[in-house]
Amino acid sequence: MKSSVREYLYVDTPRVRTLLAQLSSGLPEERRSERTQRWNASLVGMDGPKHEEGASEQEVRSLADLHVAMLEEVAEYSQMILDVSEVSARSKNWHRGRIHKALRPGSLIRVTGPAVIVYPASFAASASAFDEFSEDKSFSVDLTKIVRSMYGDHLTLRVYPCGEEEWECQYSGVIADPGGYLAGEKEVLFSRLGADPQEWTTVATISRIPRKDTASSESQFERIAETLQNSFTEGQMNRRILEKMIQEASREMERMGLSEAPSWPAISVIPLAVYREIQPSSITSELKLDD
Repeated sequence: MKSSVREYLYVDTPRVRTLLAQLSSGLPEERRSERTQRWNASLVGMDGPKHEEGASEQEVRSLADLHVAMLEEVAEYSQMILDVSEVSARSKNWHRGRIHKALRPGSLIRVTGPAVIVYPASFAASASAFDEFSEDKSFSVDLTKIVRSMYGDHLTLRVYPCGEEEWECQYSGVIADPGGYLAGEKEVLFSRLGADPQEWTTVATISRIPRKDTASSESQFERIAETLQNSFTEGQMNRRILEKMIQEASREMERMGLSEAPSWPAISVIPLAVYREIQPSSITSELKLDD
């Protein structure tokens, strides 16, 4: 029997636990069964001296990883998770809106493909290194302001099922790390993973499916300005119209890429877990050649 070993990059522990509890009528530490005993066996046998705090943190992370595997198993049995890897690799399914019609907000998906995690805050900090070689400090200062205003301090996950060349066909999500899974590791992610996409499997829920909008930005902002003017009637503010203006302006900022939200045909997701199957390396015949 071939065993499966995973390297987990990220787990949204609170959301995974919540979904698993609903699908399996309780979390594994509260429910005993042959299946949960089999899963729990992977946490047993960690002998040897350990730092108490580090061992506790590793145990929490191991349990979170375990919950992901259990969630996938239970969700597949209940037909509550959809693997979209194959259909998402066809760009026409994105541009023709086929993917968008098939998916529902809140539904669980799993997708395997090239993915990258962007940590703009770390990049902005690295940009300050340019100050050491230049008398003009404005470059890093301006760059940091732009990056932080557009991305904040969160990480962003982008999955490119059609390849990075089809950049617009992507699943995009913000990693807020509510469970602290990445505590202490955010700053080293870039040095570990680099800038190029790598093959990862992402389990996520569909957050939002943006609509297709063909109107020009100029006409959109003219409409927004008109809406803003209409919000003032007889010296008083009409909150309903003002809120409509805020919605329209936010939507246009998303479409222009000024806020962290995908525009058509990209789809917004909430990442629950990011992992990859560990494949063994091997000595090939080429390595044994004498040339």
